[in-house]
Amino acid sequence: MAVLAFSPMAEQSTKVLLVSLMAPEDKAAIPLGSACAAAGLVNAGLLSKDEIHILTPTTDSPIRNILNRIMDEQPLLVGFSLYCWNSVPALELAGKLRALHPELLLVAGGPDAEALAEKGGGETFDAVFLGEAEFSFAQWYARTIVGLGVAAPMSSDPTAVLPHGAALIRPDPHLAGELPSPWLMGILTPSEGAALSWELSRGCPYHCSYCYEGRASSLVRHIPQSRIEAELELFVQAGVAEIFVLDPTFNIDRNRTLGILKILSSRAPRIGWNFELRAELLDTAQAEAFTQLYCFVQIGLQSSSPEVLTLNGRSFDAKKFVRGLNLLNENGVVFGLDLIYGLPGDRLAGFKKSVDFALSFSPNHLDVFPLAVLPGTRLRLESETFGLVYDTQAPYLLQSHPDFPVVDMKAAGHLAAALSCFYSRGRAVPWFGAVVTALRLQASAFLESFAPPLGWETMDQLEIEALQCAYVEKAFMSKGKAALVTAALDLIHFNGAWSRALAEGMRSVLELSYSLKDVEGPEILSLANFATQKPKRPCTVEVFPGAEGPRVRLIKQRRG
Repeated sequence: MAVLAFSPMAEQSTKVLLVSLMAPEDKAAIPLGSACAAAGLVNAGLLSKDEIHILTPTTDSPIRNILNRIMDEQPLLVGFSLYCWNSVPALELAGKLRALHPELLLVAGGPDAEALAEKGGGETFDAVFLGEAEFSFAQWYARTIVGLGVAAPMSSDPTAVLPHGAALIRPDPHLAGELPSPWLMGILTPSEGAALSWELSRGCPYHCSYCYEGRASSLVRHIPQSRIEAELELFVQAGVAEIFVLDPTFNIDRNRTLGILKILSSRAPRIGWNFELRAELLDTAQAEAFTQLYCFVQIGLQSSSPEVLTLNGRSFDAKKFVRGLNLLNENGVVFGLDLIYGLPGDRLAGFKKSVDFALSFSPNHLDVFPLAVLPGTRLRLESETFGLVYDTQAPYLLQSHPDFPVVDMKAAGHLAAALSCFYSRGRAVPWFGAVVTALRLQASAFLESFAPPLGWETMDQLEIEALQCAYVEKAFMSKGKAALVTAALDLIHFNGAWSRALAEGMRSVLELSYSLKDVEGPEILSLANFATQKPKRPCTVEVFPGAEGPRVRLIKQRRG
């Protein structure tokens, strides 16, 4: 490829335009990948931050509108961040841009750039960057546009070229201490009340076959504490409301974890924190440290079967996992769990067992995903060995494998939707265990007959509560347990009102069949005993938001 000199168009303010298409439901997300690439250019002294713009339209934006916005900037180069949720429209956009303006330099990076390397589909682009691109992008830019003749190698295979001529660049990972900060350089600016992503480390020591992290470097590189403290101060001063910590396993290093939690609790106690943890690595000190923050932790279970997880390159110690979750529950730390259905070696019955195992810990929510056979992962390379049939276009979802036929994938998908609607979005955590115990059902058996209506994804909690109550009443009636219905509905209504007061600041007036004292007490969680031992004492109560959490007021007590 010929080296380009700056043309008169380079006098325009925008020399590099980076495009990161956002999901419509996540339009306020931070384009961190693009910002890191921009930081690499600025750090190398090639451009000022004012010469780099980042465009973040949503994936449902009309392509013509995005093209017009791109050309309004008159850039020399346009870069695309590719992810499994945006690569289809992003590649369409890039293709149209290439056809309309062949003089532009186009590059691509991000996790789903692996698909271009796999398919040899780089005809749209001048270069495709795989893995970390802060330094490789800057080096390529210097050679191609500025003509500096940089000698440092950009890749372990610098001669790699896709069939249509695009340079394929996969650099070796850099030490975290060398990585420039897009926050401290002013490429990203935190704002008051914002929710943002914050990178604290790179690399993962685990090698799960289905995960992008598993195919990356196993060398865990932590962002230096000096940078962490400087960025944290920036977030605190800006009044950031919530931070999602990007660290595949935040508690991989116990002492570092405790040290960071101490810093966060002392300097940013009002920020809401989200972490990803490994349950097996939790201990009492960590669980107690999390209680000093307003935080939520997410834990990847994926399957409760050690055999399935081993087959997929993931270790699992059931005893340590249970101990870790019990520590979180004992300390009142809010957590959620992840499951995947369709993993090689798993069956529908095994997936249901995983659902039952996960819900036995009463997680705040349970996120369930179909297996995605992602380009660049070991699972993708071994897909024929496992007999995987999957979509060849992003997001590469599994259709079937010999142990998980199409009909079972559909059944698992239905259960996942029922679980998401009824349990997670319906905020059923406080009462779900009491209901299924009284019905003498496993959680998966209770949920698999629940059919979320069309559009349930946009329903609010109160609307879902009506569905829950109707379904629970029908379940008790079919089991010959009509005597428990009234207590179950009081339990559901009261906890639903409490959650709305906490989450939405909503005031609710409830007509309860039992006394407020009884509905608030722990005995109601044993529905069978409660219904036989407690007399009905109808009352009207108000549940409303308070300065320190939801409050309850008895409006009227009536005779039973």
